[in-house]
Amino acid sequence: MAMMMTGRVLLVCALCVLWCGASDGASIGVSGKDHNNLNELFSSAAAKAELAKTVAAKATAAAAAAAKAKSAAEAAATKAKAAAAAAKEAEGAAKAKEAGGAAEAESELAKTAAAKAKSAAEAAAKAKSAAAAAESVAKTAAAATTEAKAAAAEAAAEAGGAAEAAEAANAAAEAEKKATASAEAAAKAKSAAAAAETAVAETKTATAEAAEAAAETAAKAAAEAATATEIAKAAAEKAAAAAAVEAEKAKTAAAAESEKEKAAEAEALRYTAVGEDKVKRKLHDQDNSAEHHSEEKRELLQEEGPERQEKEHQHQQHEHSAENGEESAKDKSALRTNATAITDDSDGSTAVSHATSPLLPLLLVACAAAAAVVAA
Repeated sequence: MAMMMTGRVLLVCALCVLWCGASDGASIGVSGKDHNNLNELFSSAAAKAELAKTVAAKATAAAAAAAKAKSAAEAAATKAKAAAAAAKEAEGAAKAKEAGGAAEAESELAKTAAAKAKSAAEAAAKAKSAAAAAESVAKTAAAATTEAKAAAAEAAAEAGGAAEAAEAANAAAEAEKKATASAEAAAKAKSAAAAAETAVAETKTATAEAAEAAAETAAKAAAEAATATEIAKAAAEKAAAAAAVEAEKAKTAAAAESEKEKAAEAEALRYTAVGEDKVKRKLHDQDNSAEHHSEEKRELLQEEGPERQEKEHQHQQHEHSAENGEESAKDKSALRTNATAITDDSDGSTAVSHATSPLLPLLLVACAAAAAVVAA
């Protein structure tokens, strides 16, 4: 783009230089009307160059705005996806934590109940062993009592004495008391064993119930976690769809801005091309006019000699005087310079240089405007 504009600027400058050179070689003056036309032409070219610069600046700003909108849309879509993923993970973690806490509590309860059941079973086993031992002791005591009674009877029968019989009776009574105590202890041991068995059965029932409740709670928590996962998944899909819609809108807006930018560039190129075409046509017309007047002047000078040349000078002077009556006060100095150049052929080149000197600022303005367009 910059090389194209630079080439056009160089072309305009080259045409200006060629036009000035052709005017110097022909040794003719520039009329006030042509000077005004050139002023209008270069002013129009400068205005169009400025308009092209403004259009290019607006196109650049529109492109930057479109790029920013696209970047903002992409950032919003990325943030929406990240937020949806984070929400999904957080919700799943919360549900899993809750389910894990409930299951852990139920597991602790089951472990405690199992430990209590084990302790009760051990106590029942110990009570059962104690009852068996007590029963064995009671049986031994009963046997001893029977043997003591028999011995006492035999001793009483053999001794026949009252004292020995009394001692044997006392011993039998003590043995009977011990047997009675052993029987009571055995009964209590049996009761304790029965209570221990009952406790073991209750503990097993409680353990089964706790395990069942834990399984039910875990299943419920798993179902809630699955439901929460589905909800989070649906929310994430919805957020992703919304982000995709926003991204598509941003892409459409960026495409529209790009189209506007291309249209603005095309418009700027069109204005520049139109201005350059007008300058080329005007310069070409000036070159043709200068060549035509130069050829006619040389033919007249060759055919009629000095007298014809003097008449031609006078005729041109009258024509310029008539044109000066219609021109504004601003162009009178240029017309007087042209008339002086026609009267004195020896100073023709100097007159042409004075007449063309006001065009230099216009050339500078045109080159500056073209350079500004290139810089934009």
